[in-house]
Amino acid sequence: MMSAVTGQHTHEHQRRMTIGLAVLGVFVTYVPITAVAVTLTTIGGATGATTTDMQWITDAYVLPMAAVVLSAGVWGDLHGRRRIYLIGMVLTVLGATTAGLAATLADSAAVNLLMVGQAVSGLGAGLLLPTTLALIAHAVPDPRERGKYIGMWATGMMAGLALGPLIAGTILRVAAWGWIFVPTGVLALVAAGGALSRLPESSTPEGRHLDWPGQITATLAIAASIFGIIEGGAKGWDSPEAIAGLVVGACAFLAFVVAEKRSSSPLMDLSLFRSSTFSAAGFSALVALFSIVGTMFLLSLFLGYAQELSPLEIGTRLLFVTGVGALVNPLVGHLMHRVRAINVLIAGLVLAAVGAVSISGIDTGTGFGDLAWRLAVFGVSVAMMMTAVSTAAINAVPWQRAGMAAASNTAMRQYGGALGPAILGAVFTGQLAAGASHAESLRAALLVNATLLVVAAVACVAASLSERARTRRTAAASPAA
Repeated sequence: MMSAVTGQHTHEHQRRMTIGLAVLGVFVTYVPITAVAVTLTTIGGATGATTTDMQWITDAYVLPMAAVVLSAGVWGDLHGRRRIYLIGMVLTVLGATTAGLAATLADSAAVNLLMVGQAVSGLGAGLLLPTTLALIAHAVPDPRERGKYIGMWATGMMAGLALGPLIAGTILRVAAWGWIFVPTGVLALVAAGGALSRLPESSTPEGRHLDWPGQITATLAIAASIFGIIEGGAKGWDSPEAIAGLVVGACAFLAFVVAEKRSSSPLMDLSLFRSSTFSAAGFSALVALFSIVGTMFLLSLFLGYAQELSPLEIGTRLLFVTGVGALVNPLVGHLMHRVRAINVLIAGLVLAAVGAVSISGIDTGTGFGDLAWRLAVFGVSVAMMMTAVSTAAINAVPWQRAGMAAASNTAMRQYGGALGPAILGAVFTGQLAAGASHAESLRAALLVNATLLVVAAVACVAASLSERARTRRTAAASPAA
């Protein structure tokens, strides 16, 4: 009897450690996104980095993250989730160290080394993002019980976004910008140590193999398209760099579609997109993170250059987006017990558009209070979009395909995060080059942002109505009817 109790206690302790390490993992993954965002103007002042350089500094992290997120789940199934978690943390430590050392260099050498460090960390983040969710799924087999732990995971993600600016802003008051990467590296070391000593190994290799053609073509499509957009904004859309990037990206995307149709174990099952609700949720996932990361990027530049605020002052203001989102997140979870996820997503997209339009009204003289309420509106929408979008995608497919649906939705979301600074940054720099003020350039970019959010909301409404009509037709045609 005592042995059974001891075994149960050990199992419960392991489960808690697994969940704790998973939450810490996603926290470490999202801290650098906002920590670097509020530091961009400081980095620009120290190195002479242009706005285009800052777009690449941001996307150097998000691009590898988006590129490997689909394959990471397969690697975890094949080689063990503990092993992939450890590799992700080691890459995070190496990337943070490299990025931190970039501050010891000057000018373009510092910018280039920082981009390398960001890319290595982003690769680690891409491995960690699906692996942390898979660890929770393995530790908590009951789907009904699992929901609250996935909620903790989502709270860890929001906390990372919220605390990143405050951590970086506080450090920059007493140290050079390279030190902002130290907390991420230290936390990753702690997580790696915990995983080595406490995390049990788990894998499910049966029937799984890596889709190399899909991985290669997906990576090329993502990288080339982002390159073409950023270079188009900087050098003109008729420049050889922009044309080459966009053409290669389009060709790689077509090759990816062909590869996935032929693969016996595809990274992304394209048949999922036959569901209008899943397709709309996927597009909304892309637009949601596009909007969040893109808006944070724009605000960091505007508040730093136009309002001449310090990184800590910028971080305090951005806390009204990420902090409010973290606080509202549990309430949104309760709301989805009563309201369909697709309807919560629609409301979140509309509210995000309203928030983007309200933020577009600020100028160099806008005070703390006047900016705070606008950011808070956008912050509420962040919680609604991020909480509802994955659930809407999963609910749109049979439960047997929930894992693939979640992975595909995550990949599209991360690609949107890479597109945000690229496209909105291109609009912003294009307006500045045409002679517009910082406020006018910000307004133009945010109105593009709001338009895409409205388009995504309309797509979700259309998908929801189509799904209801299909359900009614099926019910009317059934023998029972």
